[in-house]
Amino acid sequence: MTPLEIYDIPGDKSISHRAIIIGALTSGVTTFNGFLCSEDCLNTLKIFRQLGVKIELKGTQVQVHGTGVTGLKSPSEILDVGNSGTGIRLIAGALSGSQISATLTGDHSIQKRPMGRILEPLLKMGASITANDNVPPLNVQGSKLKANVSYKMPIASAQVKSAVLLAACASEIPVTVIEPELCRDHTERMLRLFGATVQTESGQIKLVQPRLTAPLNEVQIPSDISSALFFICLTLMKNRNVIFKNIGLNESRIGCLAVLEQMGVDLSVKQFLHQYEPMGDIHIHPSSKRKNIEIPEDIIPNVIDELPILSMLALTQPGTLKVRGAEELRVKESDRIAGICRLATALGADVVEYRDGFDITAPEKPASEIKFDAHYDHRLAMSALIITKAFNIKAEITGLESISTSFPNFSALLEQLF
Repeated sequence: MTPLEIYDIPGDKSISHRAIIIGALTSGVTTFNGFLCSEDCLNTLKIFRQLGVKIELKGTQVQVHGTGVTGLKSPSEILDVGNSGTGIRLIAGALSGSQISATLTGDHSIQKRPMGRILEPLLKMGASITANDNVPPLNVQGSKLKANVSYKMPIASAQVKSAVLLAACASEIPVTVIEPELCRDHTERMLRLFGATVQTESGQIKLVQPRLTAPLNEVQIPSDISSALFFICLTLMKNRNVIFKNIGLNESRIGCLAVLEQMGVDLSVKQFLHQYEPMGDIHIHPSSKRKNIEIPEDIIPNVIDELPILSMLALTQPGTLKVRGAEELRVKESDRIAGICRLATALGADVVEYRDGFDITAPEKPASEIKFDAHYDHRLAMSALIITKAFNIKAEITGLESISTSFPNFSALLEQLF
């Protein structure tokens, strides 16, 4: 059977946010290819235009005319990140170390998201940033921050780590972050590409030399593995033979592939040479040996965003999927633990919900039709569409408009391919 090749998975959202932010803090022009033109990333782009940065967007190519760390201008209006938790936390970090004043807010969901986890280290660095009850809006008065602060994160969080590193870059000071477990390292990789000296050893990330210089060559943003996983799981549910092209294979993001392999999925990966982020092709082979597992807790930080769709895959294979140590899901765009359990229960699964996870056992026979409110959470909405497509059942799903925040061509690709 000749495999179907899929090239249309959009650019990585996490890296697209960082492209705009780091590009803006750099003196010089940087060209990025494969930029994700989703609502979340376009809001980050708009914000830096409001801060005085010239940014040109043509298709999925974006040119950022960086102003350097002293060239940003205080905006005349409130900065709105929309639905992006990554956007507000990373931008707050960068602005804390700048020389400008700004207010950051977002939609109704963002205004309920906890910001204490970034406020603690930023305040320790001497930042002037305030929030009522640790939720947005965030009022930032940029200032020169303290050098050589060392911050130990209580839980692994790429957003917290990145906020600290970006604040230090904006103030051009060294800083150290200690992470209890490996989490996404997109910020460290891109900072190195832009000339910063970042040393990583035994869980310590040391920003030694923070000054940024625009790279000479164009920068490729790989396709998003989190987005690809929705279609990888549908491929498995439909027992198809598919190759997903040019997917980001960052070690801090491919825990989902390890989970799939532990489930018995037959897959192979072909990795390419890369500038700063590994990327390659993922080949999913038809297989009948899949089963549910208990996901090891040390992998959970690496797959936290992928748990909704992995939970739907569990509804199509024997055994019980067990997840613990995932309490961070409670404070995403919605309470995703509750959302996953609601969706699985509606489909007829045997579900036990815990504070930090759940047990899900596939139904003997799925429901013939369901109603599901995704609570404006894009990952829950996409997961619901994937599993109802796999079961070929009638579904009334509300909150689908949230999908445009991360995967604008999702529905078109779903109809085209499956």
